[in-house]
Amino acid sequence: MPRLLIRDADWVVTMDGDRRIIRDGALAIDGDRIAAVGKTADVARGFTADTTLHADGKLVLPGLVDTHVHNTQQLGRGLADECDIPVQLLERLYGYEKEMTPEDAYWAALLCQLELIKAGTTCFIDPSSYYPGETARAVATSGLRGIVARTAFDIHETPIGSLPDTMFRETTDEAVAKAREVVIAHHGSQGGRVRAWFALRILSGCSDELCRRIKRLADEYGVGVILHASESRDEIVASRLRYGMGDVERLASLGALGPNMVLIHMGWASPREVALVREFDLKISATPSTSYRLGVGDMRFGRIPELLELGVTVALSSNSAMSSNFLDLVRIMYLAAGGHKATTLNPTVMPPERVLEMATRNGARAALWDDEIGSLEIGKKADVAIFDTRKPEWRPVINPIANLVYASRGGADTVIVDGTILMDSGVVKTIDEAAVLAEGQRRGAAIAARSGLAEIARPLWPVL
Repeated sequence: MPRLLIRDADWVVTMDGDRRIIRDGALAIDGDRIAAVGKTADVARGFTADTTLHADGKLVLPGLVDTHVHNTQQLGRGLADECDIPVQLLERLYGYEKEMTPEDAYWAALLCQLELIKAGTTCFIDPSSYYPGETARAVATSGLRGIVARTAFDIHETPIGSLPDTMFRETTDEAVAKAREVVIAHHGSQGGRVRAWFALRILSGCSDELCRRIKRLADEYGVGVILHASESRDEIVASRLRYGMGDVERLASLGALGPNMVLIHMGWASPREVALVREFDLKISATPSTSYRLGVGDMRFGRIPELLELGVTVALSSNSAMSSNFLDLVRIMYLAAGGHKATTLNPTVMPPERVLEMATRNGARAALWDDEIGSLEIGKKADVAIFDTRKPEWRPVINPIANLVYASRGGADTVIVDGTILMDSGVVKTIDEAAVLAEGQRRGAAIAARSGLAEIARPLWPVL
């Protein structure tokens, strides 16, 4: 198996149990596993490498884990701007999705994963689409690590509006059967880099029976469940009108909560729901960029700092090209740190070390993968992100974590997954970048035209 040595790094941030930061550090990789981490002089001694990467002037981190990425929405960037959640979901987002072909979905996922690699992300959770197979197929090309799921809806007339009359209208039995097929087909594929979960996506489109059955299946197959919960005031009011309680309280009443669940957003959780999150060891995927972009108020009304202090696993995510509009966890870390300082009027809340934990260790734990990723430790998978600090916005470097979160413009230099170099010095090795960009433009413009959203998204000013 190939052996790789990363040596002479200015900083190696291990994210191990002691949170060691090693100067003049090195990482030895044997096949897909970390064989040693420490000082260059110690690690390089006696380790014969097939490939050596010189990381002087660079910061070496565990690969970032993005816990909420809609791969197939990548071709819809710009089609869901300046609108409230009901319009964004039911008219723009689903209006785009219903026009997609399977091949569109593959190219969308490939473009999405290209952006993730360039950001330093090595693992993602896709919270479901109708094309999880195409997302898994893109992972086979990109070399990333990812979790896929199939959308499950069985309620078509929701309190916030109607789902489109094509492809979204399935019975409970159909939704459950197709979700199960995806787990059977893809869980553990691509040498273990792909896992498959179940998803409830948005609870207003899920019956009580569907919620119960999906949770039981996840437990049976030993996988996770991911869903959007307490995302916005619109959805919480809709849940109270129909069920007399919020999203998480409703799941609790159904006996459908457990530690294998990731709840996305949770910006409008009730006090009771905060208690339930802790009681059931639920994982939270916070997406501050969505709160800012869509004006949903999660940053103002959410309780992310409090949940962290209570010991809840809170990870970070970038959502999609139709919601956050960018997929860069470094920028997300800045928003998480700065946004909560602004809303609490407390500059000591959410220090950079805390948000880096959210993007690495917490992300791995949310993905139920923390036994193998999330830190640079002997025996763990060799998933690594390297950032070049030899740039004006980085210097001087006193605390590299603070500079990464507060000062840098994001963008990794080198990315490694399973010991394989996916990007070296900014050049992606696994994807034909020019071809993907061209195909993404062509297919994205065609979907915008077919869906009628191109006219809505055009600039307000005259285009000559």
